[in-house]
Amino acid sequence: MIVDCDGILKIAKKQGVNDFQRFVTLDIERKTILNDWFEYVWKMRELPAKDHIRGFWMAMDLLDSIADIISGSRTDDDRFSALILNEQLSELFKKVISEPKSLMRMYGKRFSTQWPVFDTDHMINQGLQLIHTSESSIRRETIDQYLTSGAIQYMPVCWPEHIKSGDIPLPDWKHTLSAWYVVRKNLSGQEWNHSEADVRIHTNAFLTLLYFFKEGKVFFENPSLKPDIFDRTQVLSSL
Repeated sequence: MIVDCDGILKIAKKQGVNDFQRFVTLDIERKTILNDWFEYVWKMRELPAKDHIRGFWMAMDLLDSIADIISGSRTDDDRFSALILNEQLSELFKKVISEPKSLMRMYGKRFSTQWPVFDTDHMINQGLQLIHTSESSIRRETIDQYLTSGAIQYMPVCWPEHIKSGDIPLPDWKHTLSAWYVVRKNLSGQEWNHSEADVRIHTNAFLTLLYFFKEGKVFFENPSLKPDIFDRTQVLSSL
């Protein structure tokens, strides 16, 4: 069974400007600000997993900053569209996750075991009951309960079909980005203590995004970053 994943891209709106070079060629002062911000978020990976939710929020703000720069837009819909349609970011993600020893690959695969992630506000508006889970809860059972109850708003939109068919691909840019965005959306939702706020979702979302920044050299390639940062982080990142 071949799964059609184009539904993710149908959500995006084509933009007049979507130029990754606008980010690459930033002036040195703005590069320094973004690099220092990344270095601060990078250190948050050492926090307990339950605190990674803060790191994820800040890492997503960094990703939104990239979207603002490459597109000139300032709304969530425009940012999502600019990112998911950007060929350079998609190719960079593909390059990193194809490396067998990539930590982004490891965390990305763990993150994908939690998919799809459901839009909690939409379920509440549908009159559906949110499930409260524990560390021993089995994610696949939670997903099945939501789908059986009629939940229809989730990301990636094609993932239930992947599960059903047994065709579970290596996570790519469009699948992962759409999952990041619904995780972040749920952080501002009407309720907090529920299955979609599971620490396993947040910590793997955070570490996948963080190691995409690091291993993709999204920020490290900028000349303003302190040259010794690899020496200080390489050992920790391999533990």
